[in-house]
Amino acid sequence: MEMSLLLVAALLYVGFALGLILFVDNIVGVFFRDPRKPIQLRSFASSRAFVTSQKLDQE
Repeated sequence: MEMSLLLVAALLYVGFALGLILFVDNIVGVFFRDPRKPIQLRSFASSRAFVTSQKLDQE
């Protein structure tokens, strides 16, 4: 019982840490970006690439 609680706590900790790192990375990317490039969120770009790959698979 204690081992499973420890495992759940470790997974939650790792997930929180990764989420925090990604959040800080996005915030830093917004403030310290090349001003000549338009703002484009990474999540939007990756979802657009995923949709495009799904369309190619259907053809």
